[in-house]
Amino acid sequence: LAMELDEPHSDTVFAVDFSRDGQYIASCGSDRFIKVFQVNDGSFVRSFEGHTHHVLGVAWSADGETIASAGADHVAKLWTVATRKQKKTEAGFKKELTTIAFVGTGENIVTGGGDKILKAGGQNLPGVDDFIYDSAVSADGSIILAGGENGILRIWQADDRKLLYSFPSPGKASTETASK
Repeated sequence: LAMELDEPHSDTVFAVDFSRDGQYIASCGSDRFIKVFQVNDGSFVRSFEGHTHHVLGVAWSADGETIASAGADHVAKLWTVATRKQKKTEAGFKKELTTIAFVGTGENIVTGGGDKILKAGGQNLPGVDDFIYDSAVSADGSIILAGGENGILRIWQADDRKLLYSFPSPGKASTETASK
């Protein structure tokens, strides 16, 4: 199956995410854009511009009406898909944001990156002491996962931000404690 994307990114693509209904792909890159394409034919739908540096993370909301982006410009942004307008910008991060995900069905987000902090709903999750590269949230919004530079995969309960598990890289001992 051969397909070409209309109006692809002009440089490195850092992240992609499918909309929950599987009809669209959002991508982001070093060209400072977030772009949306139709899955069935690769056609370009729309782009979002507003970051002042590389866009390193992108995520769709559960209802498909909002896209979140994480940037090397130390901000997270929420965008209204239909209008391409920024809904919200979260600043105050000291370093680049490399990952972003929605928690549940609302507009609560998880952000992480170079400042060694993983935030959910604006509050720090415990047990993080390394550069966070990626995060994910279960479809029902109950579990948050993240991994970073020191090779530890951590799992939290979303509602109370309790660290449930911490899995170190093979051969490395974890100095962290978790309930299990």
